[in-house]
Amino acid sequence: MAEPVSEMPCPLCKRARLETVKMVPFFRGYVLVFRNGHKRFAGCVSCVRKKMLLECLKAVAFGWVSPRALVCTVLVTPVTFCRALMLRKDENSVVRLLDELGIPTKNHDDRLRKSMYGVAAAIIMAGGEAHTNEIDIAEAYLSKILPKYERGELMRHIGEWNKSKSPQSSALFLSRFLSREERRSVLERYLKIAFADGVGKKQ
Repeated sequence: MAEPVSEMPCPLCKRARLETVKMVPFFRGYVLVFRNGHKRFAGCVSCVRKKMLLECLKAVAFGWVSPRALVCTVLVTPVTFCRALMLRKDENSVVRLLDELGIPTKNHDDRLRKSMYGVAAAIIMAGGEAHTNEIDIAEAYLSKILPKYERGELMRHIGEWNKSKSPQSSALFLSRFLSREERRSVLERYLKIAFADGVGKKQ
């Protein structure tokens, strides 16, 4: 059984653990007025399921007064109802929510380290191949800021990199959890890596 990513309590019942996050569409009709959107529910499985079922009940009660709301309610409410019944723990959704809020998960340090390796690998491989001087600069920097730096892990990230990948998620993660000074320092160091092969200067 996988270890939970966080011990944060459910914000609804305060007893169980935060286990899942779900986006649920809603529709309201008031004769000539039509409202729609999404609600995000976060909590334990039991509480989120109750919230989703309550939303289905509201749709049945208030989602039929206007023609547009009626059509949307008939098409969407059964799907929401089935999703509520089949709801399970979703640690990935919890991680995304905590990242958005800037709250570290239990494996925060490991994810931070992997993000640093991932962004460095993306910069090194931006030109299509890894140059020795780029790797050397990345090594010198990462070995100073990562307590458990491993050359093998950097080389693995470089070896597994391909152009279809994007460093956006890793860069976004770093931007949320590093201070302004730390972000500036990381940017300066990574710029040195980018210009180490001389290609960056020409561009």
